[in-house]
Amino acid sequence: MLPKTAVLALSLALAAAPAMAQQALLLPEAPVRYESDYPSADFHRGRRQAVMDALPGGSVAVMVGGVQKGASLDDLQSFVQDPDLYYLTGTEEPGSSLLLAPGGVDLDGRTVHEVLFVPPRDAAEEIWLGRRFGAERAQRVLGVELAVDNDRFDEIVGRLVSDPATAVLTTGDATLRRILDGLRVVKTDEELRLLRHAIDITADAQREVLGSVEPGWTEYQIEALVEYTFAREGAERPGFPSIVASGENGVLLHYDTNRRTTKPGDLVVVDVGASYHGYTADVTRTYPLQGAFTPDQRRIYDIVLEAQKAGIAAVRPGAPFGAPGKAASEVLARGLAELGLIGGSRDIMALSRFFPHGTSHYLGLDVHDVGTYDVLAPGQVITVEPGIYIAPAEDVDPRWWNIGVRIEDDVLVTERGPEVLSEAAPKEPGEIEATMRPTVTR
Repeated sequence: MLPKTAVLALSLALAAAPAMAQQALLLPEAPVRYESDYPSADFHRGRRQAVMDALPGGSVAVMVGGVQKGASLDDLQSFVQDPDLYYLTGTEEPGSSLLLAPGGVDLDGRTVHEVLFVPPRDAAEEIWLGRRFGAERAQRVLGVELAVDNDRFDEIVGRLVSDPATAVLTTGDATLRRILDGLRVVKTDEELRLLRHAIDITADAQREVLGSVEPGWTEYQIEALVEYTFAREGAERPGFPSIVASGENGVLLHYDTNRRTTKPGDLVVVDVGASYHGYTADVTRTYPLQGAFTPDQRRIYDIVLEAQKAGIAAVRPGAPFGAPGKAASEVLARGLAELGLIGGSRDIMALSRFFPHGTSHYLGLDVHDVGTYDVLAPGQVITVEPGIYIAPAEDVDPRWWNIGVRIEDDVLVTERGPEVLSEAAPKEPGEIEATMRPTVTR
């Protein structure tokens, strides 16, 4: 039998339990996010409205996010949200989807035009996997008209699919794809704020490499320094696999194995980009590991740098998307012809042997972002990235073998002309050599 004092204590505890439970409910809940610089709810709301305004009559749009992959809790892979869904909602949670219905749908006794489907709250799962928004908090924080648990997706969307009067468009549909691409290609001020931050982080990483690397470093040590800098400055992840290509690997365009040990006399191509709140940078620099270019390396580097500057100068509103590439290719062809590596400055087919990729792509939520690829317009952000890659060959003088150079900047199209967003990453050969020289002599 319990002592009287224990019985009294138990009675008091039971009497207080409802009040304690109520108090617990009133305590502030731990947040899903700790940063306040994500795109605002108003930004996403405006993007959703722009899509609905552009949808054909009688249609609805459905954007389905991805699911987290992995065989077990210990094997879950890092999840990256579908960029279209993130652009329209701001949610980064796997298992989320969005319905946009310009004409409205009747749901739970009301007519709504946008429904966000999110994973339901589950206290047991959240202990293992982290906090979720849940429907109520997603609706409040993300600013959608209505959020519901994702187990209602089949019920709600299935009803629309079975209605012959409703056209259900997904991101694989050409009409919806054209609408989304046309919106995403022009960056708002909020997007540019995040993109500039990602680019600044990436430029800092390039400067860290420039001031630290020397012969004997492995490519993966350079990669580690880059990605440590990304994490130190708040980037969630690299926007793409980091390319650190030294020596003979510098002539491979998307080499990302990063296992070679660097040697004196090497060039190293460092093509990297931080991703911050979904927006990714893409900045490439080429460095001489010994701290100074050899004469032959310098001749190739100067040709690429001149070509890049010509390409950047061609970034103007109203210009064809291919204008920077055309300007850069003319400089590359002339330079290689002067070195005897191609037959003449107009031999563009021969140029493709040493410059086999395009000069520009859009940049944003994807490293190769969506867009119209027709005419440059203010608010677009593109890369300008010419290169020369000379692999060993019988018909090439060995002095040029394994010289690979790429220089890439992220450029904003403005009415005033091109704005180089990544200019903080040094690329002038004199500045590179002045910065690297101390690392070689110490």
